[in-house]
Amino acid sequence: MVIAITGVVIGVIAIFIVPASTAYFASSARAQLGDQADTALRRIARDLSLALPNSASVSASNGSLELIPISAAARYVVDSAGALQFGVAPISSFSIVGPPLRLSHASQQLAWYNLGTGVDDANAYKLGNVRTSTTAAGTASGITVSGAALPNSLQAPPYRVYAVEQPVTYRCNTSTTPGTLTRYTGYGFVDPQPDPPSGGTSAVLARNVTACRFVYDSSPFATRYGVVTLQLQLTSQGETVSLYHTVHVDNLP
Repeated sequence: MVIAITGVVIGVIAIFIVPASTAYFASSARAQLGDQADTALRRIARDLSLALPNSASVSASNGSLELIPISAAARYVVDSAGALQFGVAPISSFSIVGPPLRLSHASQQLAWYNLGTGVDDANAYKLGNVRTSTTAAGTASGITVSGAALPNSLQAPPYRVYAVEQPVTYRCNTSTTPGTLTRYTGYGFVDPQPDPPSGGTSAVLARNVTACRFVYDSSPFATRYGVVTLQLQLTSQGETVSLYHTVHVDNLP
């Protein structure tokens, strides 16, 4: 009788409890993977929404995305006292129109009219349109800068200056086990795009990455915007989660 009862109990466990437990653990694994992938993609999307216009760039392998974050922006004076002088060296100082420009730290780097790759004078990665502020950190209506003369071609509407930070790279590595999605920063302004960056600091955003792809679509008939498509796939404990995210990028300099 004991053997018979034990057999019945084992049969009940095998039929009802084991599948339910397996389904629970599978659901938990998928939830964890989904949360990890969603958090990573949202972090990338946030950086893209705060990126310097025309600074988003994707590597040839589509596995590395680079951008230049901005911490603040303002319009500069062009036609009255305190106007910013282009084509004149050395640059001294200029005034801000409207709300003051917030400088997050000393020696803040400033960028003008960034057009990106292919236009050296307006490519922040080549520092053609980037100069260093000598104004102390904080909000300022008058900015002092140092460096070579700004090219005349940068003086164009909407007459905006950006306070920029060090470039950031998001890079997927699926050649190792487990694969990773890593965020790099502090490696400096480099042209062409480094893959992977050398120096600086790095932090792993996601592990168990089995597929990853970044696509940057800049429409040829509307060059003032772009669309970045993010794809991330994570696999763990026999479960796989794939997420897609599309981010609109404003490229009006």
